[in-house]
Amino acid sequence: MLLPSNEVADDLCGRLAIEQVDRDSLLAARPDPALHPQLWQVLTRSHRQLLEQLGRRLPGNPAWAPLPDETGSVGRHVFVWAFLAVVPQVREYHSAIGLSDDESWDSLSALGEELASSRRLTGRAGLDATWGLPLVFSGVGFRLGRLAFERDLSGYLNTHVPSSTDPLTDAACDASFVRAAEVVAQFPEQLAGFACHSWLMDTQLAQYLPPSSNIIRFQRRFTSFTDRTTADWAPLEHVFHRRFDGPDVPAALLDELPQRTTLERAIVTHLRHGGHWYNQTGKFTNH
Repeated sequence: MLLPSNEVADDLCGRLAIEQVDRDSLLAARPDPALHPQLWQVLTRSHRQLLEQLGRRLPGNPAWAPLPDETGSVGRHVFVWAFLAVVPQVREYHSAIGLSDDESWDSLSALGEELASSRRLTGRAGLDATWGLPLVFSGVGFRLGRLAFERDLSGYLNTHVPSSTDPLTDAACDASFVRAAEVVAQFPEQLAGFACHSWLMDTQLAQYLPPSSNIIRFQRRFTSFTDRTTADWAPLEHVFHRRFDGPDVPAALLDELPQRTTLERAIVTHLRHGGHWYNQTGKFTNH
């Protein structure tokens, strides 16, 4: 397989919303088949898997586990190079299924967002474990306006809310759902509706946020809820960019968290009073 040159990779980084600090680390961690033979095998296998699965949603968990720490910076960037190497094929597939040029680049910019998020959480450049990016770079995950979607074998289109400074307005969400239905209409699976597995589906949020808030208005689109699991880590990670995996968030950590917004105060207040936050799956049918 051929990797893009550093010059081409640098240009791609600009299109994929990869911040300069992550771009510099990526280019400095270019794998070499002679210097990194084992990592090159991982890279080749990952590249082949993405191409073999292009446009196909397969059963099972698509997550890619992080490589061992001893693989260093090159190991933490191997999957990034695999993603860059398939950009031409994924872009061609996007065009074939009717995504606009902007929709295609917006979809692939998930790479830059995840690199930045991983660096904030771990203090290291490169990727931690990733499950969403293999779906994006095999063409079954795409961003359409404010929301991102992922094809699923259940008939429900998985819905994600990417980090963004753009508000989660009714109009923006309406446009995304309509566009998603247009895109998936050409696929073999019949669209039954939309699903969202997230802490944003925790109905306890309504105890703290006003009915007019964008989060509550988004949540109330969904009419049934299942698969409830404890996930205090989720709002800590997505709102505060902090990682904690224990059963109870310590008071010392809560004391460090900013309390600038209603949402930030809600998350911390609930945890201080012994409550927990949950991930669950919300669904609504397509009409």
